[in-house]
Amino acid sequence: MSTTTTTTTTSADPITAESILRLFPDIDTSTEALSGHDEEQIRLMDEVCIVLDENDKPIGNASKKA
Repeated sequence: MSTTTTTTTTSADPITAESILRLFPDIDTSTEALSGHDEEQIRLMDEVCIVLDENDKPIGNASKKA
């Protein structure tokens, strides 16, 4: 007696600059996230991050605040 297993995978939407907020709705783009932090912490949050797709290709940039 043999058993056959079938696995179905669905492809996820690619991560692009246009889709990142839709794919990750938990990203908070409001300034309220920084309330209660000192000036140095807020200054460090101004650094820009490189946004990569799933293949590690740069697709844009983002603030650490977002």
